[in-house]
Amino acid sequence: MSASIEVRIGGRGSVRDGAVTRNKAEAACCDLCDAQVDAVASTSKSGGAPFACKACLRTRLEAMTVGSYLLRDPEDPGLPWGKVSG
Repeated sequence: MSASIEVRIGGRGSVRDGAVTRNKAEAACCDLCDAQVDAVASTSKSGGAPFACKACLRTRLEAMTVGSYLLRDPEDPGLPWGKVSG
């Protein structure tokens, strides 16, 4: 069974596994930073709390990228985000 995801859009409603629930009173509060934001997504496998905002999710993804880079094999001189071309 795949994980269930709920997205809450402040002032509009929520979407859970493609099912839309319109609710103008819907709040989008991040459980990680306690901020009222435009949208949050569930982080549990069941699709419930805690909910995280885009900024908190992005920060954690960046931390995973940096962690992978810092803990890479010594023989791997590459950058964590791949080749940069100009």
